[in-house]
Amino acid sequence: MKHAVWLHVHVPKAGGSTLRQLMNRNFGKGYYNSNSLLETKQYTREDVSEIIRCHPWVRCFSDHKLSLDLPYHHENADVYAICFVRDPVERFVSRYFFHRHHEEVACIAQRMSFRDFANAELVQQYVHPQTNSQIYFLNGGRSSDDLSIIHQAIETGRAFLFPIERFDEACICLERVFPEFFNDLSYVRTNVSKKDEQISPEDRDFVFRYLKTDMPVFDLAHQQLDLMLARAFRSTEDSQASLAEFQDRCSRRFHNFHPPRPRDAAPLPTDAATETPVPASAADKPSTGNSATENSATENSLAGEALTGETEASV
Repeated sequence: MKHAVWLHVHVPKAGGSTLRQLMNRNFGKGYYNSNSLLETKQYTREDVSEIIRCHPWVRCFSDHKLSLDLPYHHENADVYAICFVRDPVERFVSRYFFHRHHEEVACIAQRMSFRDFANAELVQQYVHPQTNSQIYFLNGGRSSDDLSIIHQAIETGRAFLFPIERFDEACICLERVFPEFFNDLSYVRTNVSKKDEQISPEDRDFVFRYLKTDMPVFDLAHQQLDLMLARAFRSTEDSQASLAEFQDRCSRRFHNFHPPRPRDAAPLPTDAATETPVPASAADKPSTGNSATENSATENSLAGEALTGETEASV
């Protein structure tokens, strides 16, 4: 009998860090977290098929090296994919601030203004096309405007494309449609960092001129989420009630590996810098039984993946 394998196609700077933690929490020992040191190298469909064949214990796998060109009807498993994309300008801004403050990664952002960084990457083509094109990333490097692989993946009924700006709505859909896999996706946002430069409307317009080819996949993600909401919930009132309950669970979390606190519990102290709840002791974190991947998911999560606002927070 086939088993299900969920693949998290992690587009860089599109909110995947917290999702990795949620996958870890929901799949436990069946979860494998992979962080590639060469993000522009992606697995082929055949590579992924071999991974599934050789590692039957894997039930969920997160990686920057995955595209949506996947073996959905594998001989040994029913393969599903989850992918979040992001407004292309906001994603580019997030990349700039992440690399500006992430000293472990050598990047020109650490010595350049935003406009100079944008000019180097977008005009002078300082980086690989995959870095700034989500379409190029998702279709396995075919081109920056070819949506055919993405549409083919969606048509299988096993690939789910969402906009990170509507993360909570995506979570309630997954909980409702696939409760056996996603029992609880409530979360706290991780890795909050302050922006140290204002990005002008003119600079945003400059970036958009070069990244507007990504808008079709961003629009498609919104369309796909709307369709899934209609499939998962009987009415708008039903989805709104589920969303309110989900956000209540999120508000009672202080850590992605702890259950939500009771509604009548005393409030936790907060960190003055980030305004986020702080547990009494870091030692309180429970083990999922998968210490290697748990540590990787929590300690190696990417900083600065914001939804909105003046701080950069991964979701």
